[in-house]
Amino acid sequence: MKDTDNLPSDKKKLKALFSLILFILSFSLNAFAQAAEERILYVVDSVPIIDEPKEGFGSLRQEAIHEVQVINTKSLIEQRGFSDIDKLIFITTKEYFNRSEELKKIPTVRLMEQKDNGRWYLKNASKPYTGPFIDYFLDGKKQGEGRLKDGLAYGLRIVYYPNGNKSFYRTYTDSGIAEGTAAAFFSNGQIKNKGLFKHGKEDGTWQEWYSTGKLKRETEFKDGKATPTKEEEAFYSLLGKASKLYKDGNIAGAIKHLDKAIVLNPQYSDAYFERGTMKLNDFRFDEALTDFDKALELEPLSTKVFTNRAFTRLRKHQLKNSRTLSKTNGVTVLASKDKVEIPEEELKKICADLSKGYELGDRNEMVLEAMKDYCK
Repeated sequence: MKDTDNLPSDKKKLKALFSLILFILSFSLNAFAQAAEERILYVVDSVPIIDEPKEGFGSLRQEAIHEVQVINTKSLIEQRGFSDIDKLIFITTKEYFNRSEELKKIPTVRLMEQKDNGRWYLKNASKPYTGPFIDYFLDGKKQGEGRLKDGLAYGLRIVYYPNGNKSFYRTYTDSGIAEGTAAAFFSNGQIKNKGLFKHGKEDGTWQEWYSTGKLKRETEFKDGKATPTKEEEAFYSLLGKASKLYKDGNIAGAIKHLDKAIVLNPQYSDAYFERGTMKLNDFRFDEALTDFDKALELEPLSTKVFTNRAFTRLRKHQLKNSRTLSKTNGVTVLASKDKVEIPEEELKKICADLSKGYELGDRNEMVLEAMKDYCK
């Protein structure tokens, strides 16, 4: 069977197809403009990119591509089951080209469909799939592997980072229920958390670490429910109240609760991140930067902290000569310039943080726009 024979014919699922600008970074601007006007379907290593790739699907660069085949003849496109497409672009990665025929025969869940309470089926199959599966990143590198039994996860399931390090592993019973030891890791290989599942629920002591190897916290679970100590209960209660106050628009009250929480546990990075974010939104930029610096000191691989620290510096310059538009119930609205001149040293820091956040997985549109506007 040819790879192209696996293409789905469900036309309703073909929404407005996204531009490949998000993950093929080295095509020309003219090609992007043309792609925006045409209805194009990209097929990478036999997998149709119908919906925008979810976070974790990876990126595809020119150097990872072995071959590109373009089909724009209407009759040939319709032979493959598409009448609403102007162009098909088949991309073969070097990883796929060098893959053994045996490996190519092992299916990916990206060419399956989920139904019957989450069971996985091969396309057009009447029974759920049983056997091994391997998923791949967009550039053809292995993303995850495991087995399915009657369409449900069975045995050891492993997921990887784009650099080849493990992201997490978990074991399942033959009915798809998590059982036994499970662990997650940082992209640098350092363990992130580890514990036991019993009948699909956390049980016993679960440990969580920072990417530096320092223990972040230990939590006792019983039948899937955490059983914190009185000190832990007081700490997490303050975090919860701060979150609620912030959602209700009471930033000052939320920050006061986080101040108290940090006194109770000054080694918890998330509290500094939350407080720094609140101070950013309260235009207390220098204080926010201090909190983000502390959060990154504790957890150097915290994606959102890099992003928020970059936007703190950016907003600080955008609002430098701002004027107040309104002030209601403690909420201040300022007028700012969308594009401003930023000193070179500050711009380097902003772009370094945006780049690191992007590298760690933050592909938010605001991040992409800021990188486009301010970073070469």
